[in-house]
Amino acid sequence: MSATTQPASDGAPAKAGLTDPADGRLWRIGLIVLLAGTAATMFWLTRGLTFNLDEWTVITQRRGDGAPSLLEPHNEHLTLLLFAIYLPLLKLGGLDAFALLMVPLVALQLALGWLLFDIARRRVGAGVALGVAAFALLSGYAYENFLIPGQAGQMLSIVAGVGAFALLDRPRSTGADRALAALMVVALASSGLGIPVLLGIGVELALTREGRDRLWVVAAPFALYLVWYVAFGTNRAGLDELSLSALWAWTAANHAAGAIIGERQIEPGQQMLILMLVVLAYRTFRVDTAGRIRLAALAVILLTFYGLTAISRHDIAPPSSSRYLTVGVVFLLLMLVEAARGWKIRRWVPFVVLLLAWVSFGKADGGSEALRDARTLFLQRSDRVRASLGAVELLGRERVPPTLEIAPLAAPFLEAGAWFATLDDLRGNPGYSVAEIRAAPADVRAFADDTLVRAGGLELRPGGAVTATTRARSCRAVPGGTVPPQGVRVEAGPNRPMRVRARRFGRDWVMVGVLPIPAGRAIELHPLPDGSPVPYAVSAQGAARICRLDA
Repeated sequence: MSATTQPASDGAPAKAGLTDPADGRLWRIGLIVLLAGTAATMFWLTRGLTFNLDEWTVITQRRGDGAPSLLEPHNEHLTLLLFAIYLPLLKLGGLDAFALLMVPLVALQLALGWLLFDIARRRVGAGVALGVAAFALLSGYAYENFLIPGQAGQMLSIVAGVGAFALLDRPRSTGADRALAALMVVALASSGLGIPVLLGIGVELALTREGRDRLWVVAAPFALYLVWYVAFGTNRAGLDELSLSALWAWTAANHAAGAIIGERQIEPGQQMLILMLVVLAYRTFRVDTAGRIRLAALAVILLTFYGLTAISRHDIAPPSSSRYLTVGVVFLLLMLVEAARGWKIRRWVPFVVLLLAWVSFGKADGGSEALRDARTLFLQRSDRVRASLGAVELLGRERVPPTLEIAPLAAPFLEAGAWFATLDDLRGNPGYSVAEIRAAPADVRAFADDTLVRAGGLELRPGGAVTATTRARSCRAVPGGTVPPQGVRVEAGPNRPMRVRARRFGRDWVMVGVLPIPAGRAIELHPLPDGSPVPYAVSAQGAARICRLDA
């Protein structure tokens, strides 16, 4: 029996063995297991989570009457298709149906795995193709694209690009051309990554005579995109810091290469990237013309993506950002697959590739640990936002300023007025009840306290100057700084300003007000009555005394 086999072709052998590296049944069974495991893991890891960061601005500002047009850019991106999927699901399931919102992201990850398998199978056989899909779907450092539903926009662009390359591998037809054009529209209308994808597909078409006859499939979608950009587009890209942008792009590519092998640090990623570039440069001169054209197209996607992202994001996002890793991982893997075109694949090679994929995922500080760490981070962030939402509801919408940022450190730009309007429009409520706040960890309770104090739950009033007469008055001290229902008067000492801090549910103190109280002045703190019997407590640095106010 021969120990080698040719890479799989479109026409598989009629009777492939179970472990035949070209088209063995084991690899297709393995793909099903990989896809099912990926879906189950994504749903499992996102249990108990709620919305993340700028998703809050989407649900509060991009829906309902008076919302901006869906054509308005979101973080400079055209995200029409993301909103077209996300907002109806939000309306259908409500604010508590997080699992429903995960369905598009899960489906896109599974589609990505299947498409990578399909493309790689034609070059290196089904066995290695399963390993390629495993490297992409086990890339835990790209955790945002596995755990945040709003990342479906970027994933739509990635999957559309990979799907377009899969179509280019098949015979040309009118239906295939229309599908290619549709995929370019999907890529452009989902995220800014659509531009590199469109350029890469355009390069592949332009480099062949037959492809040049099909250039309309990129020209027509690009023309539509230009119309949108003239009407709505924004751009913060700048060319004034090109050296920093170039360094950012190189570092981001290093992190993507490191993510493939499960390395968090930049040095192993840089070594891996350099090795990959050497291999790719060597193989470029040894593959056929079709392989060189595909390598050029994939290189254009990566160069354009990192270049455009660097000049627009180098000053606001670290190059290790999780959301940027999937792009590098996927298209670097496709370049390696293309470089292996024409190799003979021995029967043991697929097992080695799968073992390497599993090691990169399961080793200490590998992809699995990155996913667990990400879940811990997102769960903590979710709990903190839930506690802050419960705090503003405890006070009531009539008392809370509509422009109050509810939890600026965990949910930037989420304002109280927009949040209450969202509660009126959608089912469900992710905010914690008082009992849940009291049972939460200390850091979560501190977030509730911070929101309560900033929202005016402990109303601050001027107390006037501290004179000899006021100091001569009797002061009924409050044990432990506990604020009674009628409030307290806090008097600063005569020689230094005073900072007042408060807490209610948590152990950590939060600042009352922004500026310190000048020396020789006083303030009054009056707790607003609400649905919780838990009292506030106050402390003051530089205070002469904290006195109970008369009823």
